[in-house]
Amino acid sequence: MPSSPVDGSLVWDFVASFFAARRAFHAVFRRYEGRVLRFARDAGVHRDDLALRPTDLARLFYPRRLQHLRDERLVPMRALAHSLFRESGVVEPLDSTCSHVFHEFSILLEEHQSVVRFQHLSDPRRYEQVFEEVSGYYPTRLRRIRRLFADGLRRIEELLPEWSRDRVVVRSAYLFGARTVRDAWDATGLDGLYARMYPEGGALEGYLEAGRSFAASEFRPEARAALEAAVRLAKLERKTGRRRRAGADRGSEARRALAALLRS
Repeated sequence: MPSSPVDGSLVWDFVASFFAARRAFHAVFRRYEGRVLRFARDAGVHRDDLALRPTDLARLFYPRRLQHLRDERLVPMRALAHSLFRESGVVEPLDSTCSHVFHEFSILLEEHQSVVRFQHLSDPRRYEQVFEEVSGYYPTRLRRIRRLFADGLRRIEELLPEWSRDRVVVRSAYLFGARTVRDAWDATGLDGLYARMYPEGGALEGYLEAGRSFAASEFRPEARAALEAAVRLAKLERKTGRRRRAGADRGSEARRALAALLRS
C-alpha cells in the first residue's frame, strides 16, 4: 500500500466483506465435505471411489445457497477490493485474489446448476459423462477457492498494521472487530485482530489506540470503556509476567489517558 492516506470507511467495509465471504464459503465447504463423507460411509467405500446417483450428486450443494454466496458475498467483496485498490491506482495482489475467488466460485455454481438440470437425463451415458466431469472437479475447485481465501487472509494480516492508525479503522475494529473476524484465528474476541493490527503492542495497544481516538472526538463512554480495558490488560500482563517494556509504557499511557478523561 502507498504511504498516502487511505479511505478508512472503504478499508473497513472491505475487511468486513472479506471475512463475511470467507466465513460463508467455509460453511459451504464444510457442508460439502460432510455430505461426501456421509455418502462414502453409507456406501462402504473411500471417498475417491464414491459413485453417486444423479439425485445424490445434485444434493451435494444447495443451488440457492451457492447463488446467495456469490451474489451477496463475493460480488460485494470483489467490488470493494476494486474500489479500494484498483480504482485508486494501487497494484495489489489482494485485489486479484478476490477476483479469482469470484470467478472460481462462479464456475463452480454454473457446473452444479448443470448437474441439477441434468439429473433426470434419460441417457445414462450422457449423465455418466457429466458425473465424470464434476466428480473430480468439485473438490479441486473448492480447495482452490479455500487456498485463495487463505492467501487473501495472509495479505490482510500484512496490511492491517498500515491501516491501524486510521480513525475509522481503529473505531470500527473496537466496535465490530470481534464479530467481524470471528473464527478467523485461534485467539478469541479482539485479541486475534489486535495481535495483527499492532504486532508490537497487541491488544493493549489496540485498546489504548481506540480509547485515544474516541476521547479525541468526545465519545466519552466508548473512550472510557476502551481505556479501562487497556488498564485491566496491562495489570493482567504484569501479574502473569507476559509484559514487555513496550507493554509497560503503554500501560502507563493508558492509566494517564484514563485519569485525564475522568478529570475532564
